[in-house]
This record gives sequence, C-alpha cells and structure tokens, in this order.
Amino acid sequence: MEDDLQAKIKLSNILAFILCCIVISYGIISAMVVKEVVIYWVYAFIAYTTVLLLNSARLHVLSRFLISIAPGWVVATLHGVVLMEADLAIKEIYAFQVFSTLIPLSVFQIRHYYLWLPAVLINLIHILGIGEINDFYDLVFDNSALALTWVRIFIMMGSVLLGGFLLFFLQSISKDQNLKVKKLVYETEEKNKEYQKKEEELKMSVEKIEKAQEEERKRNWASQGLAEVAGIMRTEDNLDVLVDKIVSYVVQYLNANQGALFLLNDDGGEDNSFLEMKGCYAYSRKKHMEKNIQLGQGIVGQCFFEKDYILLKTVPENYVEITSGLGKATPRTVLVAPLLANEKVYGVFEVASFKDLEQYQIDFLMDLGENIAMTLNNIKTNVKTRILLEETQEQSQQLISQEEEMRQNMEELQATQEQQQRLEDELRKKLEEVEKERDEALKHVTV
Repeated sequence: MEDDLQAKIKLSNILAFILCCIVISYGIISAMVVKEVVIYWVYAFIAYTTVLLLNSARLHVLSRFLISIAPGWVVATLHGVVLMEADLAIKEIYAFQVFSTLIPLSVFQIRHYYLWLPAVLINLIHILGIGEINDFYDLVFDNSALALTWVRIFIMMGSVLLGGFLLFFLQSISKDQNLKVKKLVYETEEKNKEYQKKEEELKMSVEKIEKAQEEERKRNWASQGLAEVAGIMRTEDNLDVLVDKIVSYVVQYLNANQGALFLLNDDGGEDNSFLEMKGCYAYSRKKHMEKNIQLGQGIVGQCFFEKDYILLKTVPENYVEITSGLGKATPRTVLVAPLLANEKVYGVFEVASFKDLEQYQIDFLMDLGENIAMTLNNIKTNVKTRILLEETQEQSQQLISQEEEMRQNMEELQATQEQQQRLEDELRKKLEEVEKERDEALKHVTV
C-alpha cells in the first residue's frame, strides 16, 4: 500500500475517533439541556463507529466515503431537529458544515475525483438545503437552552476542533510529503550522480575499448605493411626494380603523394661517399631521377647524420613540390626517415604528403627502414660478393690459362733440352771419334 494511501486511511480513523469523542461530548450536553436530541447523537456515534469497523474490515474506500458525508449529514439533521419554526439558523452549525465539506478532499487522493467529488456535492446539498431539512423535522420542544452562551461556545469549539485537526493533519501530511519529496529528490540526485558516475565509467570503458581497438588496428596495419613489403623483398633480387616497387608501395600504403629512396654509395671510399636516389614515386624524373646528395647536405643529409627521422610540418618554399594533373603545390608534411640497422645508416626514405602523418605511420616507416636497410645491405653485399666471385673466377681462369701456357712452355723447354742433350751426345761421340782418330794418327806418326 502506498504511503499516501496509508495516511488517508489513518486520517479517516482519527477523524472517526475524534468525531466519536465530540458526539459523546455533545450527547452528554444534550442530555443535560435538550434530552429530545440524544437519540440523534447515538445515531451519529453509530455512523462514526461504523467507519472504524469498515476500516478494520479493509473496506477502506467505503469507510472513507462514509466519513466524508456523515459529519455533514449529522450536523444538518441535528440542526433541523433542534430548530423550531420561526427560529433563526445557528451560525456555528454552518462553520461545522464548511469544515465537513473539506473532509472528502482530505481522505481521498486528488486524482480520485470520482470518489471525493460526489461526497463534496452531498455536503454542499446539506448546506444549501438546510431550510428543507429544517422543515422536514417538525418536532416541538423547549430549545431555549441552545441560546445559552456556553452551549454556543461549546458548539463552536467542536467546529474549531474539527477544522483545526483537519488543518493540522493536512499540514502534517504536506510536511511528510515535502520530506518525502525532498528525500525522493535527494535519492534521485544521488542515483543521478551514481548513474552519471557509472555512465562516466562506462564511457571510460568504451573509450579504453575503442582506444585498444584503434591501437590494435594500427598494429595490424603496420604488421600487414611490413609483411607485404617483406614479400616484395623476397620475390625480387634486382636492386633497382626492388627499390622502385618498395617506394611505390610505401607511398600508396601511407596514403601519401610523393616519395624517394636514397641509398648510401660508398664505392669510392668513405671520404667520397654520397646518397644516391635509387627509386622514386610521383617525382619529376627530369629534376630528380639522377639526384645525388652529399652527406650532411639538406634535410636528407642531416637525417643521415642524426640517425633519426625528421618531420617537417612547415615545408620550406621550393623544397619540394607535388605535381598532379591540376598543377603543382607545396606538401603539408614531409617525413624523412633513415634506413637504420645495427646503428649504421644505409640510406634515407623521403615521403611528402598533403595530409598529416600520424605517429604510428612514422613508427611504421622507421621499422620498415630497418628491414629495408638489412635487405638492401644483404643485396648490396651479395652483389659485391658476386662481383668478387666473378673477378675471382676470371682471375682463376687467367691463372689456369697462364698455367697451361707455362706447362706448354715447360714441355717445349723440356723438348728443347732433350734435343740439346741429343746434340751434345752426338757432338761428344763425334768428339770422341775425332780424338780416337787423332790418337791413332799420332801412333802411326810415332811409328
């Protein structure tokens, strides 16, 4: 049961009890001064007691309706009984009836107009039809005692008591309602604060989830880009073709407009090293295709020495222009990132864009630069190794040819030596024959 309804039922019980007390008081006075009306006070007592019985039987609507019309009926009846023909109406009775008219508005909720409105109309009929009620009761007895001052005062006190009680109780109900409203407002505010706190927590949770999802999206984006560039580097071993493919892919993946890749050329030694543009995307070929940059020269050369990226958000005039079918324009952002691996710079990547590049895109290009640096360094090392291998093979072939030539020369020399040996043997034999002939000739001469 609602608190307001409980208060209304409680009010009807208290009213019935107070009216019983008033009826008993008036009954006692009537027994003293006007015995003919005592029976009517008994009827009134029965009516008010019935209200209490109906409430105890949980017939709350019926009991409240009865307490709403009974006081007006009782007062109008008693007024008609005690008033003799040609007597003036007792003004104190009207006060009692006016207060009685307020009872329906007190014991019923305002929204239940179908209950309190009939009771109010009945009470108004008692007031407006007081003359007809007086004419209905045609009793003759001595009512001079009603003119006594103390009787009139007692009647007025009953009216004031009833009116005062109604005002007090209504004020009490209003105060209780205000307290309940304040409590409800406080509880509502506390709940609103709690809801706002929960909403903030939920909002923070949603923001954390969205932030985590955004971070995951960026990580996936970077991983996918690194994987696709790795795939390009695995399937291509020609340095010039590979560089062009990488630059083209990275510029489009960053949603940029222009890009170039400079590789360190140290073929002439450390003192004669420079950065050579090996690949570009959307640059003017006449202006940039054979561009070489000395170490430390400009933004690209500075990036090489600093070993860290440089982000230009205020691009100097004539630094670079993006060319399209609509003409030429200065980019909004220029990013220059080193190809850094093992604390050594192997080149520089330059990207120009009409849009701002976010930090995760910069980090992606830095990570990519390390992969590109190691891959290009491996390719460059392989090229050098292949060149050295070819030179070694060529030298080996030359050595084999020289060895074959030397072998042939040795064989020819050996043949020559053998021929000389044969000639020497022949000469020695001839010499021996000559000496032998000489010795024989000498012997004959001696003989």
